[in-house]
Amino acid sequence: MDPRTRISIANDMHDANIAIENGEHLKVIPVLERIVKSEPQIHVAHYYLGMAYARDRNYTRAIPELRKAIELQPDAIMAHYEIGVALFEVGDWETAATHFEIVVDKNPKWADARFSLASVQARTDRIPDALANLVLVVEQKPDHYRANLLLGRILTLKGQADVALPYLQKAAALHADSREAHAFLADALERLGRAADAQRERARAAALKRPPAP
Repeated sequence: MDPRTRISIANDMHDANIAIENGEHLKVIPVLERIVKSEPQIHVAHYYLGMAYARDRNYTRAIPELRKAIELQPDAIMAHYEIGVALFEVGDWETAATHFEIVVDKNPKWADARFSLASVQARTDRIPDALANLVLVVEQKPDHYRANLLLGRILTLKGQADVALPYLQKAAALHADSREAHAFLADALERLGRAADAQRERARAAALKRPPAP
């Protein structure tokens, strides 16, 4: 590759990164497609193209590009994370877990990545692993809404509503407009014999389901 082409591609990669961050992913897809066709060994071009496809929810096109980025640079942690998200979206939870595990192993304090790992573990019947990771997430980020919600729900379904209650209360407080949080909290309260409190939370959940009054 001649120096002029190298500089041009570097500029295109910079522009692509900014565009994707600004939600303008569609406009960079044609440029990135041309680059990966002419220079297929540039891993970051495959990575940004995969990200752009994923932001457009075109996961079937995103996954091969992200996979190629990882093939070219196996330690590209963000590519592992992005392909994990894409695989989660298409329901390939087992494969998603392998990529999230790589990310968490390299970045153990990345709470959102650990939550993503816990989510796929919960969906693949690896409940003890999911619980352990969710506990770590809420220890790292006590206000992590989704981790509190999922942890509380799993514990409730395991017959540990008393342990689940603080997490579900936290989730409902963090997102008072979440129908799911109030419904899950109501279920835990019902299992604890707190019928009146459960009814109150169910009413809140039901109110959130209704369209606003004209």
